[in-house]
Amino acid sequence: MIHTTQKFNVISDEILDTLITHYDTAGSYDTASMNKLSSNLVEHLVTPIIAAIADRELTYAGGNFYKHAVPYLPHTDYQPRDDNTLNVVIPMQYTKSLPNLIVFDQMWEQSPITWSMHHKVQSFTVNIGVKGCPYEYSSIKNLTGKEIDHTLFQYLTHFPKQCLFGLSGSAYPFAPGSVILFDNKKIHCTSSFTGVKLGLSLRYRNR
Repeated sequence: MIHTTQKFNVISDEILDTLITHYDTAGSYDTASMNKLSSNLVEHLVTPIIAAIADRELTYAGGNFYKHAVPYLPHTDYQPRDDNTLNVVIPMQYTKSLPNLIVFDQMWEQSPITWSMHHKVQSFTVNIGVKGCPYEYSSIKNLTGKEIDHTLFQYLTHFPKQCLFGLSGSAYPFAPGSVILFDNKKIHCTSSFTGVKLGLSLRYRNR
């Protein structure tokens, strides 16, 4: 099992500037809400750094830049057929309030889905949008059977508290130059925040 880890100040300003320039000069992006862009042409810049932190060889399985102003719903990116077990988030830029990446302890080992929570079911390009909240799905592993802890809920006040029943986890600051490594089977989402954030998410196969 991959333990969630955050390392600060490991991506140099030079590499960050290169990544941001690559994104800003792309010209067009996928999906209007997230402004995604493939990471295929830049992953080599950061993979050696990530491999050193993970202390093992890594095989790139895909990834993307993403830029958005609306918090992302609880979801998973793990795809069994790709074995893209390791998810690495690299914060690059944010405006206004500091966002946080929320990584829950609970795991979903099937194809990637996004829980629509208290909203109507939404359609996504890769993940399957499903109705309701995570605790309503019996296939989720490690549900606590308890109300979410206040310490974690303070980052998630844009959701009804009942929708987060059974969840536990931690908040990781979206600090540019840091990297956040976690098991791709873990449910994760964005904290409440104001402004816009730009990040890079890379997935690696289990070796």
